[in-house]
Amino acid sequence: MNTSPKTTLTDPVCGMTVTASSPHTLQHQNRPYYFCSANCQGKFATNPAQYLSDTKTPASVASAEPAEVSPGTLYTCPMHPEVQQEHPGNCPKCGMTLEPMLPSLAEEDHTELHDFQRRFWWTLPLTLVVFVLAMAGHRLQWMNMAVQSWVELVLATPIVLWAGWPFFVRGWQSLVNRSPNMWTLIGLGTGAAYSYSVVATLAPQVFPDSFISMGRVAVYFEAAAVIISLTLMGQVFELKARSQTSAAIKSLLGLAPKTARRIRTDGSEEDVPLSNVHVGDSLRVRP
Repeated sequence: MNTSPKTTLTDPVCGMTVTASSPHTLQHQNRPYYFCSANCQGKFATNPAQYLSDTKTPASVASAEPAEVSPGTLYTCPMHPEVQQEHPGNCPKCGMTLEPMLPSLAEEDHTELHDFQRRFWWTLPLTLVVFVLAMAGHRLQWMNMAVQSWVELVLATPIVLWAGWPFFVRGWQSLVNRSPNMWTLIGLGTGAAYSYSVVATLAPQVFPDSFISMGRVAVYFEAAAVIISLTLMGQVFELKARSQTSAAIKSLLGLAPKTARRIRTDGSEEDVPLSNVHVGDSLRVRP
């Protein structure tokens, strides 16, 4: 394996970051391993299996496996830090996804991001068609305006009732928790526009004659559809940004050493996991 002298690697014994220019190197099973000191190199040479048994790739190039979130992890809202709970979920005040209070190397859950992406991309073509019909249907004259209302109803229904369903759930939760927020506004606005338009399409006779224009009662399916699509797009951008921020924090945490060099009472040294380091221990800090 050809490795640049500036390539960043990991000492398989102590977990420290080293480079390929380190003078302490050893070949094992036709693979080079690099060490921070002669001491680590000697330990590895004595028993390589001890330091490679827990990895499927060479420890000199393998990254740390993501740890699982501990059961006692607390989740909080970035906007309302007073909201805390022991499991993932949404903030009862603003509807934002709760995040762990303390950063960790645990694999991040992208379920919500993937769900919103799927809802957005599957319904975006429908939103565009509804928007074009509403804005230019009377000019294009592709169909009778009463028929167009039915077409818009069919196209807008999956957008509002499927793609926008998470927003209605959050809006309802905001009312239950007596904490109105933007989801309350989005839910009421899109719900009112869609409900009114459904009644205007199914039962136009219940409206006064003054409501009829170009052979139909005006409908607002495009308003509900566009608002939901734009909100989905905004949520996708927000979740991606938060994910990238979390990835940057995790990359910094991954640089932390996994072990420490502890000095025994007899003056000898041993490498121990950081979890075994206690107050009062004497440690050797290496450059």
